[in-house]
Amino acid sequence: MMIALLSSAVFISCNDDDDDDTSNPPEFAGANLSGDNMTVTVTFTQGVYGDEAATEPLTANSFAVVLAGGTAVMDGITVEHTAGAEIAEIMINYTEPANGEEVITVEPLFIYNSEGVAMSTDQMATVQLAELGIIGEWYSSGNNVAPLLATYFNVDSIYANFNSDQTYVVESYDPDGVKTEYTGTYTQTKSDVGNIYTILLNQSTPSSITSEGIFEVVPNGDGFDLKYEVVQTEPDIGNTPPTPTGGFGSSNNGELGDSNIQKFLILN
Repeated sequence: MMIALLSSAVFISCNDDDDDDTSNPPEFAGANLSGDNMTVTVTFTQGVYGDEAATEPLTANSFAVVLAGGTAVMDGITVEHTAGAEIAEIMINYTEPANGEEVITVEPLFIYNSEGVAMSTDQMATVQLAELGIIGEWYSSGNNVAPLLATYFNVDSIYANFNSDQTYVVESYDPDGVKTEYTGTYTQTKSDVGNIYTILLNQSTPSSITSEGIFEVVPNGDGFDLKYEVVQTEPDIGNTPPTPTGGFGSSNNGELGDSNIQKFLILN
C-alpha cells in the first residue's frame, strides 16, 4: 500500500446571514492540513484581527489547539497572519511522529472582525493527521549511528530530511565536522508486516546509486524514533536488501547482523 500524502479538510456551515456583514461574528469557513502534517491553514468568513480595536494580526494566543489520539506529541504552535486577512496558518511543532490516528481541533480564543465583534468560542475546526512514514527531519549521532557506518565510513552523525514531494537530503558528518551531502528521490511502501515499510532510494548526488531496504517508525522508542536499514543495490556490489519478513538485521541474508541498523530521532 503506497502512502498517500493526504490533506484533511473540514468546512463549517455558517448562518444564513450575509457573511460579509460585520455586525455578525466571524466564523470558520474551512481548514486544511499540509502534506507533512506541519501546517493547518484556517479560513474565516470575513477578515479577522487579534484585538478588539482591529489593528493586530492573529497570534498563537488567538487559538486553542488540541491534539488527541494516536502517537504524535504536540510541542507548541506559531501563527502567520496579516491583520484583516481571511486566512491564517498555524504551524505545529511535534516531539513524536504521527501514526494517522490523531485529530487536531482548532478553537478561537481572541479573534475579532473589523468592528470588534468577537468570534464565538463555540466555533471549531478539525483536521486528521496523516501517517507519514519516513517524511520528516531526522538526526542520528553517538550509539544511534550504525556500527558499519561509524567503523568503516568514519560517520559521526547524520541529518536526514525526507520531504513530502519524495525528495531527500542527507548530510553525513565525520568526527572533524566535514560534511558529505547526498540528494535524490525515494519511494516508501507500507508492508504487511507490522509497521515496517520498504524504501527505494535513487541517489543523484554526489553519485548515481540505488539503495533498498526497510524502516519502521517507533514513537517513544528506547532512545530513538526510527529504525532504518538499507544497502546499495545498483551498481551491483553483491548486496541483498533486508526484507520486512526477515526483519531488521536481514541485510545480505543476515550476514551483517545489527551492524547496518541505523537509528534516528525525529527533529520536527
